[in-house]
Amino acid sequence: MPLSLDACAVGNVTIIRCTGRIVAGADADALRRRVSALLPDCREIVLHLGNVAFVDSTGMGTLARLLTSARRCGGDLRLCNVGGEVLKVLQITRLNTLFQILQFEEDAVSSFSQGMPGRHAARV
Repeated sequence: MPLSLDACAVGNVTIIRCTGRIVAGADADALRRRVSALLPDCREIVLHLGNVAFVDSTGMGTLARLLTSARRCGGDLRLCNVGGEVLKVLQITRLNTLFQILQFEEDAVSSFSQGMPGRHAARV
């Protein structure tokens, strides 16, 4: 099943709900293109990963590069609803130390207005 991306705006925050797998090839490229198209106009981005079953090393690298791109534009990228297997990979690769990971979409959105830092924030 190819990665599907559904974007919506909540105030100044853009939420991208991802469904499928973030893996090398068209899937990782689609996510990269979608987020890159939003930057620099939309600097507050939440990736909802609740329906992502698998992320390979290329997908993890894509997530890290998107975070860097968002921060270079003066914004941030947060993750929410991260499932067990994806969370395990984030922890094994220690990428969980780079991202602010929140359990619920609403918390991720409100974290921007609360001025929560992108790094070293409370994690799931």
